[in-house]
Amino acid sequence: MERKLAAILAADVVGYSKLMTEDEEATLRALKAHRAELFDPQIAAHNGRIIKLIGDGALVEFASVVDAVTAAVAIQTAMEDAVSPIRLRIGINLGDVIVDGDDIYGDGVNIAARLEALAETGGICISGIVHESLGNRVDTAFSDAGEHEVKNITRPIRVYRWPAKDPAPPSRLTLIPAEAREDQTIAVTPFENLSTDAELGFFCEGITQDIITAIGAVEQLTVVADEHRVGEDKAHFALSGKVQKGGNRIRVSAQLIDRATGVQRWAERYDRNADDLFQVQDDVTRNVVIAVHAELGSGSYHNRWQWGTENFEAWQLMAKGFHEFQKYSPESLAKTVAFWEQAMETDPDYLAPLMGCGYCWGHLAFIADGEKKAALIAKAEAAFERTVVAAPDDIRPYAGKRALETARGDYDAAVAASRTAHAMAPNDSYTRATLAVMLSLAAKPDEALALLTKAFQEMPEPPGWAVMAQIHCHFMLGDLEEARRTSRQMVARLPDAYSGQAMTAALAAALGDPEEAAQMRAATLEKDPQFSTEIFVRWQGLKDQDYGRRLRDSLLAAGLPG
Repeated sequence: MERKLAAILAADVVGYSKLMTEDEEATLRALKAHRAELFDPQIAAHNGRIIKLIGDGALVEFASVVDAVTAAVAIQTAMEDAVSPIRLRIGINLGDVIVDGDDIYGDGVNIAARLEALAETGGICISGIVHESLGNRVDTAFSDAGEHEVKNITRPIRVYRWPAKDPAPPSRLTLIPAEAREDQTIAVTPFENLSTDAELGFFCEGITQDIITAIGAVEQLTVVADEHRVGEDKAHFALSGKVQKGGNRIRVSAQLIDRATGVQRWAERYDRNADDLFQVQDDVTRNVVIAVHAELGSGSYHNRWQWGTENFEAWQLMAKGFHEFQKYSPESLAKTVAFWEQAMETDPDYLAPLMGCGYCWGHLAFIADGEKKAALIAKAEAAFERTVVAAPDDIRPYAGKRALETARGDYDAAVAASRTAHAMAPNDSYTRATLAVMLSLAAKPDEALALLTKAFQEMPEPPGWAVMAQIHCHFMLGDLEEARRTSRQMVARLPDAYSGQAMTAALAAALGDPEEAAQMRAATLEKDPQFSTEIFVRWQGLKDQDYGRRLRDSLLAAGLPG
């Protein structure tokens, strides 16, 4: 079998199953006409080779990324005003492929397919390597959609979208768009041996490779192992270190430099006994990676949930669970619990995952009934009782307390738990935001908005759950335009959080904008094909039943399933 570098285009018809259900014959005629009159001719005109047609999808190979992108833009542009019901999503990647007869395989193909799934109706998503390869050779603008994790691909993919989108309209609070985020790519240069001990040379190589491997496994950080790329400005940060030995002591120093400013973001020195170099290597690696993640991760609130273990595997499971937690849906919280329960099994003395599970169990009880609801509340209560005794000065158990009291319908007790945590850490912006969220659920939107405004001014990037509270507050107060502006920003900044899309659909319907309502309905159902208005409203945990009915009516008016 042959290997080669190729530009791969993956295309798929949007809503094909629904079209076939509505009118099978008409859909097949439209698809055949689309291929014969537009798709196939454009592929041929741009030197592409159709590898295979799979029902409503197509896989195409090009020798040039310019040809692949130009063909895709031509196809999508031609369809904008077409009468045909056929609309495509297209993904393009440049990568190594395995040629087996007339077919091709490999990650290069798989990534193209994942990019296609990320594209909007009538849109195109290309990988970072395609964008770099294009340079200025095409007169087509793409917008940076940030890094995305996709199924069966171990590393996040940098995604660029067409049509390019302008930043969302400003709100009273300007959220940080994906295009403005700091690059979280780190170049790890080989640690330097400052002694004449040859054995330390192997130690330096080992610790460098261990750090590269460990950072590569951490969510939200990307590692570059090739030191030459540092000089090409491919990495925003550079991590370097030195090792020296004196007698039976070994000293490892490390530093993290922001290459754009030259500022040292972090530095630390580790003095250890040199009797067991492998143990020293593991110990220093763990400390370096946790420190780097703390510096460049999701902020103090994120990192607070990960401290408290010497077991690196447990720490990684906690980090992975928090990544799911930030998506904040019933499915993501169930996945979060699975990761955090593994972390508890790995290190039974690690309190953070138990504290986190307490919150998740309480919140999952919002959409449960009967014995299942009672069991979740009981688990949440047991977690709170154990952790608040074990860590009386820690604010984290009160997140679980807040959730379980909300599930019980005791909003006064839930607000009291939030106020207790806020009093314990009055200057913490995330604690302030969680109190605001609880006040919004308890139908106190004015007080909640004041706290959110202050909290967001101190946060580098407000989390989705806090932004959702802001949207609810504006909606409750009748300021629908402001609520929609905020929800649009959430969609632009957090495209994987379908709750922002659902709220935008509801607000568009309430404001008499059927076009946006339909667009956001489709986006919501694409992210969650099993979306239920009833479950979504219950998931919010709202005390105000009148507002709950307004929200439910608006979601249904947008065409979302009951």
